[in-house]
Amino acid sequence: MSRLTGHLRNKKMISIIISSSNPEYLSAVKKNIDATVGIPYEVLSVDNADGKRGICEVYNDAGAKAQYDVLCFMHEDVILHTQDWGKKVVEIMRDPEIGLLGIAGSTYKSLTPGGWACLGIEERRIKDNILQRHKFSDQNTKHSYHNSDNEHLSLVAAVDGVWLCTRKNIFEEFKFDETRLKRFHGYDVDYSLQVGYKYKVGVTFDILLEHFSEGNYSKEWLHEILVLHEKYKNYLPLAVEDIPKKELRRGEKAEAKTLMKKLSAYGYSRLERVKVLWRYNLFKVLGIKLFVLFHVNIILNRY
Repeated sequence: MSRLTGHLRNKKMISIIISSSNPEYLSAVKKNIDATVGIPYEVLSVDNADGKRGICEVYNDAGAKAQYDVLCFMHEDVILHTQDWGKKVVEIMRDPEIGLLGIAGSTYKSLTPGGWACLGIEERRIKDNILQRHKFSDQNTKHSYHNSDNEHLSLVAAVDGVWLCTRKNIFEEFKFDETRLKRFHGYDVDYSLQVGYKYKVGVTFDILLEHFSEGNYSKEWLHEILVLHEKYKNYLPLAVEDIPKKELRRGEKAEAKTLMKKLSAYGYSRLERVKVLWRYNLFKVLGIKLFVLFHVNIILNRY
């Protein structure tokens, strides 16, 4: 087989990378992948049950070993319901302008430290197609589907890390930031912003995934989010569509209020909370009046 023929074959194959902590989940998702992916594939699973290695380190090491041109980094506590989803991914990733693909994301990434979705902005800024189960609450499974423009693919600022697809050449250019992000949080926003600086980041509505956990916003999560935003505080906020300033300020206010309450709940002092306001330049998105009001509310321990 010639090198060219081999390269063309690789473009129609997919390398699936999983950081594993639960053998039962891993076994189930491997069976699910085999039944649904629809193209030749390999699974590169890494046993990380002891949690000694952060997800960025695991993804970088396993990604470097991938044989094929399309890479899919995914959690193990998922089920893919779409038949031949691998073919759909390969087809989307043929577009050289698309650098990263997810199944959930937002067209706006806040300056205020937080996840990929910004509280307080309009729901249509969210783009997703996911069946969400709940591990940390008794809520019922919900089909979260937000596709306000009736698209097959929407461009976003950041995607959720439950399922991320890219190309090998992009992965070789942009690695997950294992230097700063040592645990299991923030890697999705970081990788979105890295890749999005040069390529487009998208959410596909043509693939349906079911996720068994809604995520755990722990003190560890908060720490890594603060580290992440220190890296990007001069780059954010980021919007990939025109959003009214009033809506953005409302979103940043809601995000900042939630952040302050989380900081307080996890034992950050009033002084530390005030320092966060300044460290992340939040006056730029809150405005001076609201920025001052946040100081007052922190002093009064309202949040």
